[in-house]
Amino acid sequence: MEDLIEQNMGLVLTIVNRFNPQTHQDKEAYIQAGRIGLWKALSKFSKHKGSKFSPYAWNPITWEIIKEIRTLTPKHKFVQSDNYGLLQDCHPSPFWELLPPNLTSPELQIIELRREGHNFKEIANKLSRSRSDIKKNFQSAIKKIKEVHYE
Repeated sequence: MEDLIEQNMGLVLTIVNRFNPQTHQDKEAYIQAGRIGLWKALSKFSKHKGSKFSPYAWNPITWEIIKEIRTLTPKHKFVQSDNYGLLQDCHPSPFWELLPPNLTSPELQIIELRREGHNFKEIANKLSRSRSDIKKNFQSAIKKIKEVHYE
């Protein structure tokens, strides 16, 4: 198995380089994650199914690297990226200082739950409200935040 891993390290390096690691440490971490993905692909690959190994291994290697990136990337205090634009806390101030004072209580509650990683359906269930109502409140809050910080 170790020989097969070494034979396919070129594939791992090709995929790692597509992620443009910024530091040597990041590159090494991505390579190790890629090796894990390669090992998983080798463990499950069957020559009898008629596919080539490289295309088969591409996804497991890529996903292991993505998982590694997620563990290495520092979490922003607020990241919102579901078709409403990307907002990030780029300042060292606490999250709550970034929120404008004109947000309503439901908007604050929804923003906090989104910041914690809940999706609209989960928030709607938690607050006993419709998903569309939650989305409207969220969009309103995002608009207010953008007005204060980006205009």
